[in-house]
Amino acid sequence: MSRCASLVRSAFVFVALLAAVSAVQAQAPGDFAGDPDKSMASAHESFVKGDMNKASQHIQKAATYVNREADKVAKGAKDGVLKAGDQLSKLGAEVKKGTVKSGDQLKKTFAQVDHARAKAWHATAEETQKSGKDATAALKKTGEGLEGAAKWSGNKLQEGTQASVDGLKKAGKVTGNEVGKVFKGLGDGIADLGQKLSS
Repeated sequence: MSRCASLVRSAFVFVALLAAVSAVQAQAPGDFAGDPDKSMASAHESFVKGDMNKASQHIQKAATYVNREADKVAKGAKDGVLKAGDQLSKLGAEVKKGTVKSGDQLKKTFAQVDHARAKAWHATAEETQKSGKDATAALKKTGEGLEGAAKWSGNKLQEGTQASVDGLKKAGKVTGNEVGKVFKGLGDGIADLGQKLSS
């Protein structure tokens, strides 16, 4: 009987370790297409390892990237991106001080930052399209932000939103009837994820 209990306990420990490794790997830098998510993933990885200085440095690098993005988005969306950058800077300072005790706090902030970026790039894409220019690049940035926000928050994108994000990854350029579908899919995703992040 004790051998059976030992085997069950060993199996349980193995499954728990496997789940923990999977959770850490879910936010590995290689899981993200580009910055600022790669920097945020490196920050999370350093935080989990207990290296607060390195985590703080990665967060500050992400904040710098986000603040630079503010100059590239539509004027009406700039403030939201700057606030997201400030949110990262504040988090980086708190991590360095040692006042952040949970990796979940990092993930929550990272999800909010990516959501703010997605909203800003969606507004930028809309403005770009109205001016008669190609909005593909801004739509791709919107998709990256949404996908990052979903990963960090542990949420799944709606089917239509995920289809839009996947389509943008494959498309060289979004044209014709596809533009309207992509705009709607991404807009719906921003609204849905926004509700999930605020609750």
